[in-house]
Amino acid sequence: MKDLKCLIPGLGHLFSCQVRRGIVSKAGFPKKQGPFIPSAEQQAIVDLSRTQNVVVSARPGAGKTATAQAIVAANPTRPIAIITYSKRLQLETARRLYDHPACDVFTFHAMAGRLFKTLVSNDSTLHGIRQAGVTPVWTGKPYELVILDEMQDCTHDLFWLTCSFLSSITRAAGGRAPRIVVLGDERQAIYNFRGADSRFLSLSPLILAALSPHPWTHLPLSKSFRLSHQNAAFVNKVFLQGEEYIVGSHSGPKPLYIYGDVFNPHGIADHLVPLIHKYGPDQTAIITPAVRGNWALSELTNLLSRRHRLPVAVSISDEVNLDDDVLAGKICVSTYHQFKGNERDLVIVYGADAGYFTFFAPDLPDDRCPNATFVALTRACKQLVVLNRKENPPMPFISLPELHKTTTFINLVDDTLKDLQPVGRTEKLGLNLPQNIAVSHMARHIPDETLDGICKTHIQIRKILAPLPPEHHIKAPDKVLIRQAKRYYEAVSDLNGMAVVAAYEYALLKTLTTLGYNSNTPQLKIPTDSHGQAAWLCHKACEYEADFSGYQSRRIQMEHHVFDWLGPHLEQAKSRLKGQFQNAERLEFEVNVDKKKFEVFHPSGKESQVIEKLSGRVDIVRFDGRSASIPTKPEEGISIWEIKFVAQLSLEHAIQVCTYAYLWSIRHRAEGLPRIILFNVRNGEKWEITSCNGVSGLKSLIEDVLRAKYTTNGMPETDEFLKKCTKTLVEVQSGNYP
Repeated sequence: MKDLKCLIPGLGHLFSCQVRRGIVSKAGFPKKQGPFIPSAEQQAIVDLSRTQNVVVSARPGAGKTATAQAIVAANPTRPIAIITYSKRLQLETARRLYDHPACDVFTFHAMAGRLFKTLVSNDSTLHGIRQAGVTPVWTGKPYELVILDEMQDCTHDLFWLTCSFLSSITRAAGGRAPRIVVLGDERQAIYNFRGADSRFLSLSPLILAALSPHPWTHLPLSKSFRLSHQNAAFVNKVFLQGEEYIVGSHSGPKPLYIYGDVFNPHGIADHLVPLIHKYGPDQTAIITPAVRGNWALSELTNLLSRRHRLPVAVSISDEVNLDDDVLAGKICVSTYHQFKGNERDLVIVYGADAGYFTFFAPDLPDDRCPNATFVALTRACKQLVVLNRKENPPMPFISLPELHKTTTFINLVDDTLKDLQPVGRTEKLGLNLPQNIAVSHMARHIPDETLDGICKTHIQIRKILAPLPPEHHIKAPDKVLIRQAKRYYEAVSDLNGMAVVAAYEYALLKTLTTLGYNSNTPQLKIPTDSHGQAAWLCHKACEYEADFSGYQSRRIQMEHHVFDWLGPHLEQAKSRLKGQFQNAERLEFEVNVDKKKFEVFHPSGKESQVIEKLSGRVDIVRFDGRSASIPTKPEEGISIWEIKFVAQLSLEHAIQVCTYAYLWSIRHRAEGLPRIILFNVRNGEKWEITSCNGVSGLKSLIEDVLRAKYTTNGMPETDEFLKKCTKTLVEVQSGNYP
C-alpha cells in the first residue's frame, strides 16, 4: 500500500454561511434561533441512536437535517460526524450545528480529503485513490456516532470510502466501533446512471454489520414539513396509486394541472406570471427532465425575462451544481436532478406526462411513478403546477378520477385531455441509442469506474505538462455581481473559456470563428486595449451562447453590465495559449466534424444500431510541416486540440477530443490519426492522447462509451449486490487494494 503526500492541508474545515430559505450564501452565521422541538418520529430516532444503529426512511421534506440536529443536541459532548452528499446540505447542516463543536459535518469528498490527505473534488479522483491503494489514516476525532445522509445515492466507490472511514475511526478509537444512523429515501434514488444503488440504504444492516456491532432498527420519517396536505394527497392518490406514502403538514392550495400547448408561451405565462408575482421569483422554480435543447421552455423563460422583466437563472449545464449566489432572488430553471434537495414555494413541473417515457426514459416500465418524477413533484412548499403537453396523455399509471379530485384542472386548448395509454410496457433492457448525439455530451453521466476501464482499454494518456502551482492558476471569476442593489449574480465561467480562445484567434488571424462570425460578417470594431477587448469579447460570447442555447435570460439581465471581470486575466490566458502554438504553420478554429450513420455494433453479435448523426466542433486544428509540393498523408502534421478553462481535466474531456480526432480522420479519409491534445488554460495542464489501435481503436472507444451510456442492464440481483459489498469490505479490512 502507498502513502500519498498531503497536497492541500486543512481540508474539511467548515465554511461559515448564512442561509436564506433555499439559498445559501457565504457570510457570517445568523443569530441563534429558538430551540428545536423534535416530532415524535424524530424523537424516536434520537432515543434509539444512543444505543443502536438506525436506518431511517425519510420522505421528502421530512426533516432529515433537523433529525441530525436533534441527535447532536441530545449528545452535546459526544463526537459525532455527519456525512452529506452535497455541499449545499453540508453548509446548511453546519449552520444549524454551529454551537456544537463536538460535531463535524463533511461532504463525502471532504471526508475523503481528510482520510487520504489530498484534495478529493469528485468521484473520479476518489476512484483513482482506490485504484492506487492509498492507505487511509484518520487523525481527527474518534467519533462515537456517524450519520450517513442520502445513502440511496451511494455508489460502490462511496461505499468503499464509507467502509474505509468507519474502519479508520474505529482504529483511532482503540477498536471501539461507532454507532451509525443511515438516512435516505428509496423513492428519491435518481442517480443510477452514476452507479448509485438504493440498496446501500435499504440493506445497510447487512452490508455495514461487520463495521458496527450494535443492533439495527428501521424507522420512518413519514411526515413532510415541506408538502401541504393537498400536495401530499395529489402525489399519493394520483401518482402513487393510492399509497399513503407521504403525510402533509399544513394546508395549501390545490395543485394546478395545466393541459396546453407548451410551445405557446403566452398562454402558459398568463397563468404562471400572477403566481410568480404572488410567491416571488426567489421562491419560484421551473424544473424539467432536460434544460438543454428544450425549446418550449426557452421560449417561456425568454418571455418571462423580456416581457415581464422577471429575473431568471437558467442552469444550461446539467454537469454543475446550482450556485446559490446565482439563484438568489431569481426564478430557478433547472433539471429535476439538479433541483433535488431544494424546495421553493412555487414549483412548476415540465415533463410529468406520458411523453416522459418516450423522450427521457424509454427503458423504464410505465406502470409506476419514475423516481425522478416523484422527486420533481415533491419540491413545492405551497403551490405545485404540473404542465401536461397537449400532444401527450397523462402518465399511463395515474388515476384520472383522483387527478380531477385533487387538482384544479386548467385546459388551455380546445381538445379534451387525452385518454390514458394502457400500461404494461416492461423495463426495456439493452442498447437504446438516440438519433443524434453531440460529442460534447456523449461521455456525461457515466460512472467514473466505467470510463476509467474504457479509457485504459483503448487509449494512452501522457500528461505532458502537470498543473501549475495554485498561485499561477488564472483566477478569472466564475460568477459576477450584475446588480449591486438586489445582489444579483450571473455565472460566467463558460464565457471565460470562449473569450480566451476568441482573443487568441483574433490576435492571430483577425477572425472570430469561435464566436460564430464568418467571412461574410461586416468588419468588427474591436477595442485594441486588453481590458476593452476582454469586455467586448465576453459581451459577444454572452450573445453567442444565448443564440446557440436559445436561452436569452442571462443576456437580457446583463444588458447594461460592463463585462469587466476578465480584463485583468486576458493577457495571461492569451499568452499561455499562444505558447502552445508558437511554431504552428496554420491554425483553424471551430472546425465542424460529424459522421452520419454511425454504427454501434452489439458485442454479443446481435443486430447493430445506427446513430443518424454524431457531431461536434474541434476547438483548434493545428497544421505543421505540410509541404504543398510533396504529397503527404492527410493526418501528417495535423493535431486536434480541445481547449478547456476548468478546475481540472477529466476522462470525459479525453473522450471528447478523441472523438473529434476520429471524426476528423473519417472526414478526411485518413488511414491514421492526427495528434490528439487536451489543454487546460486555467492551470496549464496538458495531455497528449494516443490510440492503442489507430482509427479503429477510437471507433471502439466511442462504441464502448455509447454502449455504457445508453444500455440498460437492469439492477444486479441482490445476491450479486451483497457479494460485491462483501468483497469491498474484505478489501478495506485486509488492505488489499486493486
